[in-house]
Amino acid sequence: MVPARHDLAELPDRLTDDEFWARFGRIEHEALDFKRGVSREILDTIPAMAMTDGGLIVHGVDRDLNIVGCPFSQRTLDRITRFANECHVEVQVRAIHVGDAELTVTAVPEVRGRIVTAPDGRLLRRVGGDCQPLRGDMLARFVREREERSGEDEPVGYGPETLDLSRVNEALAASGRPAVRRARIPRALVDLGVALTAEPPFRALRAAVLLFAADPRQSVRGAAVQLVRREGIGPGPGASLDREECSGPLLDVLACCLRFIERHTKRYEVVAGARREALPEYPDAVIREAVLNALAHRDYGLTGATTDITIWDDRLEIRSPGPLPGHITVENMREEHYSRNRRLMGVLKTLGLVEEYGEGVDRMFREMDARLMTPPDISATDSSVTVTLYNRILVSIDDQAWIALLADFPMSREERLALVETRQRGAITRRRLRELLPGADPGDILAGAVAKGLLVRTGRGGGTRYVLSHEVVLRAGSEGMEAQRRRRQALLNEIDQRGSISTAEGARLLGEDRTAIRTLLNELVAAGLVRAVGKTRARRYHPAAASGAAGREGGP
Repeated sequence: MVPARHDLAELPDRLTDDEFWARFGRIEHEALDFKRGVSREILDTIPAMAMTDGGLIVHGVDRDLNIVGCPFSQRTLDRITRFANECHVEVQVRAIHVGDAELTVTAVPEVRGRIVTAPDGRLLRRVGGDCQPLRGDMLARFVREREERSGEDEPVGYGPETLDLSRVNEALAASGRPAVRRARIPRALVDLGVALTAEPPFRALRAAVLLFAADPRQSVRGAAVQLVRREGIGPGPGASLDREECSGPLLDVLACCLRFIERHTKRYEVVAGARREALPEYPDAVIREAVLNALAHRDYGLTGATTDITIWDDRLEIRSPGPLPGHITVENMREEHYSRNRRLMGVLKTLGLVEEYGEGVDRMFREMDARLMTPPDISATDSSVTVTLYNRILVSIDDQAWIALLADFPMSREERLALVETRQRGAITRRRLRELLPGADPGDILAGAVAKGLLVRTGRGGGTRYVLSHEVVLRAGSEGMEAQRRRRQALLNEIDQRGSISTAEGARLLGEDRTAIRTLLNELVAAGLVRAVGKTRARRYHPAAASGAAGREGGP
């Protein structure tokens, strides 16, 4: 894909068509834009990329992704340079050959410490493959954040001898570079983007200290996490049951926090499919993302403040110092992204701890949703951001483990609830789904589940029911058959005790709608285990001739 930091020197001089598309991809995004030639459109693209993460403009690819060529001529260079100067951005330009065509590539740097606008004064940012303007409060917040230097960029008096060499070499290996000895650490930190120069007098940036120092607190007060397990649910402070402070290289801090949280949260023993496993009180992926986000995105300019994690009986709270960065708000953070600490995030991405900037929050919501748990609650003030995870669940732990076996199926929260209900009852109807999810459209939910191969429709008219598909049963198993057996046996026992029951009496007995009970009773009639007397509402179900409950136990 597009080279890290948009370095033109990393681009080969020649590529085949297949190599070109493999390297760049066919989808425009924040850091990639295709242009047929050198049009005035780049007067928007250049400042938008400069105010996002930087990026590459490839000239010579049309709207239909045909490689048409844009030779690197004096006229092309002059035109690109003139447009860049109008935006007050210094760009790099070079040619590459793709097949028989020559293309021109413009590298736009990320600009920090000042604001770059289009020539008409608009402040633009890249959102996907578009250049979108910022307005109102989002504009004001972005300008404030952009003009302030990030705390991670501050040089600190920290010598190479105090850094954890193994952690430095771990990051180098992940970036495809060879390991170094301690004397070469300054050069290594420059290569990793967390030092400005390797020349003496060497001064690491705060980002390097946070990532690799054995004890960052010596230079960055507050570079630690305070963890506490409190009794109860508040609102008072609650008795402290355990405390710990985690400090050291950032990855060691992450591991320390995860150990403390695991020690003070529950794990449930459940049977998932054919095996028994431990299901954590909170999804492991959510905990990891929440803690990592707090460490990576906090404001390290607030050097006296620590990240705080508090575990209560009903929730887990993670508070990080500093407001939300840039144009990010609580409302848009699942779609937008902006990193206060680009250097930290760059190394974390190299290490594989983050996939793409901005995906962590969305992943937390998806993982909680997959377990049918209350979504994360995120609140922000001018001084901190707090993520609260609740252990409230909509279904049993056993049902959570079962639905987790279907994680590969794309489905909505409503569809997951419908499947769990179907598993418990053996089948589901529109009426039952309407009771379960008031305000939702049961027809749309069931139609969607059928279209995705999750449920199968059976019966007609008032007897229509939906059961788990063969694929779902094959993947995750089903308690439906056993549940059906238990319900039929309960009806048989009641018929034997009373002598007969009606559909309404059976519905009250099992707490289900009459349609489902009528279907069960008719199945018993078809099996010859009971007989129906009367019609419609007057119909009652009696024991079959010469049969007893004892002989029928386990039969249906």
